[in-house]
Amino acid sequence: MKNKVITSLLLSGLILSYPATGVHAEESSAKTKAETEFTAGDRPDPSKPEEGPNDPNPLDPDPDPEDPSKPKPLPEVSNVYVTHLPNISFGSNKTNLQTTEYEALTEKRTKNQGAETFYMPHSVQVADLSGNSATKWKLSVQQDAVFKTKDSTPQTLTNTRIRVYGNTLTSTAYAASDLTDKVVGTALDQTDGFGSFSTIPVAGDSQGDLVVLENKTEGFTLNSYTSSVFANSYLEADYDATKTPNAERYEGVKLNVPASDQSQAKAYSADLTWTLTVEP
Repeated sequence: MKNKVITSLLLSGLILSYPATGVHAEESSAKTKAETEFTAGDRPDPSKPEEGPNDPNPLDPDPDPEDPSKPKPLPEVSNVYVTHLPNISFGSNKTNLQTTEYEALTEKRTKNQGAETFYMPHSVQVADLSGNSATKWKLSVQQDAVFKTKDSTPQTLTNTRIRVYGNTLTSTAYAASDLTDKVVGTALDQTDGFGSFSTIPVAGDSQGDLVVLENKTEGFTLNSYTSSVFANSYLEADYDATKTPNAERYEGVKLNVPASDQSQAKAYSADLTWTLTVEP
């Protein structure tokens, strides 16, 4: 049996664990937003065209049907909970004559019950309270459709894709060295002139969903948080209100925009669907 639920961004709390039942994998999904904006790029000569319009704040792509001002709860299956998913912004960028990659802006986060605001690389996090020594799970992502504008006649970026270039795994129960081969993140198994990466596929691509975090060992993550931060050599101590008080670009997530997509001076966006699959 598969149970697929579309939900989104906030998890209000965790509940006490109890053993999972059944023998088949179950699924639960959520949506987040990816967005970027292009301004007219620098011409080959010294003159520069004017900047394009600013994109208004996008609506949540997956609202709670009972209260549209709030997002749906994050995915959960058999007491395995997704506790964080990222919205990804690539900010405002100039168009270019060549295929270009634009770095993502770090994500705004809070701690101490919202008293402290800071920025860090994008990440996902899963809490395993299944109480089942046979539990395995994975979190994957797919882009619903290509980037497009919100015009009455939308413009699209047909071949533009989000790439993940970095990956650091963390756990509240284990040292990073103990996670090897038991928990895995994005594979970073594609390579071109820009480096090694994984691509978030668009629905209809042959690749299927991109797995961003997976517990491959039965029961290994019981009673712990497991995270994948989309940056290499991530250290929690490097990010707080003093060290990272503002958003900045970073290399772990980039938007690859082929010149053939002919990006215009407009704002583009796309929805991402994140799916949690739990066995048994």
